[in-house]
Amino acid sequence: MTLPTLAATFVLGLAACSDEPGETPPPPKYTLDNVCAKVAPQLCEVRKSCCEKGEGYDEAACITYETEVCAQNIADVEAGLMTFDANSVDACVAALKPYADKCYLTIPDYYNAPEDLEPCSKVFAGKLTENSTCERDAQCASSVEKREIVACDDDTKKCTATRFLPLDAACKVSADTKELCDQGLYCDFDLLAMEGLCQPAKELGAACTPSPIQLSCGLNAYCDAMTKVCTEAKVEGSTCQSPLECQSLKCEAGACGPIAPFFEGEQCKGSSAP
Repeated sequence: MTLPTLAATFVLGLAACSDEPGETPPPPKYTLDNVCAKVAPQLCEVRKSCCEKGEGYDEAACITYETEVCAQNIADVEAGLMTFDANSVDACVAALKPYADKCYLTIPDYYNAPEDLEPCSKVFAGKLTENSTCERDAQCASSVEKREIVACDDDTKKCTATRFLPLDAACKVSADTKELCDQGLYCDFDLLAMEGLCQPAKELGAACTPSPIQLSCGLNAYCDAMTKVCTEAKVEGSTCQSPLECQSLKCEAGACGPIAPFFEGEQCKGSSAP
């Protein structure tokens, strides 16, 4: 699951009210009847600068695409697959903007996302539980308390959750794991079982033993083979031998690969985008 998809489907706003007795309160700012027309332009404006750093931006196509996504969400609300909260859009847009402005997110950003983007999870909130059949990410229920990011798996079309585990939680080491030790922790695992417990990661500059699967420095850091100390992960283009050495977690042909922009493809240029 991608953060852009998660945020893109959850946008609403605060309803105004009046404290004066005898006055009729003004209508809510966002309703199911107007939310698509009001929110799509806001969402596209927030992501514009990030899109322009990547594959390009088409405002009209972006707005059309987001309006269609919003209409799908409304249909799911009416079908009982989602809930709609009109009191969180302005907070959601405000929370989303720093991520869009940064555009190229690093691992710490993903650790912070469940709390930072909490207002967005309250707007078009899916009800489908983990392993339920789904069509879109937004249909899957998420939990900030569980420190998780949910998605509708492209291959299985089932709701899945990537979770950040607390100190002393049981953990496994595998390429397809959906449970990661939280920020500042690492999976202290048995080499034979590839299972262990989440423990405090070493600080940058601390001594470590180099290994292709050395995790003790935590994600976004690695154990340098030359200095044998925990070192900050490398930027795109730097030489590498393992994905753990790279901020992108991509080591391709001996060099760290790029970090994908927060928004790309149809989120920037509509559904006709390649």
